[in-house]
Amino acid sequence: MHIHDVVVAGFGPSGISLAAAIEDHDDAHQGTGPLDAVYLERSATSAWQPNQVLPGTDIQHHFLRDLATPRDPRSRFSFTNFLMQSGRFYPFTLLGGYVSRLEWSEYVQWAAAQVRRQAEYHREVLRVEPVADADGTVRAARVISRDPRDGTTHEHLSRNVVLATGHVPYVPESFQKHVGERVFHASEFLPRMTALRENLGRAPRFAIIGAGQTAGEIILYLANAHPDAQIHSLVRHGGFKMYELGHFSNEAYFPAETDYFYGLEGDARERALAHARATNYSAVDPDVSTALYQAAYQDRLSGTNRLHMHRRVEVTDLAVSEGGVRLTTSEVYTEEAGAIEADAVILCTGYTEPQFPTALEPFAPHLSRDADGLLNVTRAYRAENSDRCTVGIYLDGMTEWRHGIASATSFSQMATKADTVHRDLRATIARQQQAASAALVV
Repeated sequence: MHIHDVVVAGFGPSGISLAAAIEDHDDAHQGTGPLDAVYLERSATSAWQPNQVLPGTDIQHHFLRDLATPRDPRSRFSFTNFLMQSGRFYPFTLLGGYVSRLEWSEYVQWAAAQVRRQAEYHREVLRVEPVADADGTVRAARVISRDPRDGTTHEHLSRNVVLATGHVPYVPESFQKHVGERVFHASEFLPRMTALRENLGRAPRFAIIGAGQTAGEIILYLANAHPDAQIHSLVRHGGFKMYELGHFSNEAYFPAETDYFYGLEGDARERALAHARATNYSAVDPDVSTALYQAAYQDRLSGTNRLHMHRRVEVTDLAVSEGGVRLTTSEVYTEEAGAIEADAVILCTGYTEPQFPTALEPFAPHLSRDADGLLNVTRAYRAENSDRCTVGIYLDGMTEWRHGIASATSFSQMATKADTVHRDLRATIARQQQAASAALVV
């Protein structure tokens, strides 16, 4: 079987950014031959958060922090080139503010289509297995993927693997056994709502769990799409908070801050990350905060009483039936019991970062860990391995715990992160080629 230079698992924004860096380099160095890269994506397309592209929503970062511009403003993968190619450059310049989620998702898919080595879609990576030579040295990895449509498995051999599969939806334990038609994570919002529509009455009842940007956007969407709905917002603290939008605190998304964070030790890293979380998690932007408060105020003023903002409340029990969902609640401080009836419960509970991706379990004996059992990861996002393993394993967009808040879900450093991975990947390939040549001489 042919051995590739690199297999990239995941062809969302991180994977596309890396592909853009690889192809921009190949374009500039055509005499050296292109990198042999394979891109695998479990979904049918590279659409960015397709189930959450709601009318009137936008992204929360500057459009110049795209998939390529911070790495190379001349890149053909830039957002400005996308605007030129779509004929919207001048109209866009009159808008001001942030880019809509709809247009940004279109840009991500456009960038994916510009990659000459097209991704293999419907390929969910299951395992990355070490492949040892006769002397016991692991010089390649077998990447096993599955087509979710028919269950067939596929294999690729590679000298390097980049995991860019991102974070996974977080479902609190108390909700896990109830996930289905009426209880679902926000990452499935639009298709779940479409499937549920026939079972919703004239005045549907919704319960939204969580107090982040997605929760706020979904509440506003439901209030507009279902004028007669009863909407219950449940948060465990005093109400929706706004992001920390200070200019200085948001320099956490600058590359130099990643260098600083990476240089910290364990406890100091955890404290620094905790301070930075307010810039991106469990909060809303000013537009959503204002819109939510106005909606709640107008609801009280008009006496319609359909928007219920339950503060300092947590769900203690859940009962799902054909007719709906009953949530038993408790006030966080007074422990006063309550109950809410809903037709659908939307979990806006965020995402979690797998500190050791399950697909890498077969490689565990060859990967170095620290005293806490966490992977030792270089500044270039490469997992350190044993002396008997030359395979480069990269964690792209999955090391917020090690590289800081800008190294995971944020687009702010997507391009610079890809540049770092790409440069290290080229250096690793060069070392692998040198070792192979030396072995032939011997």
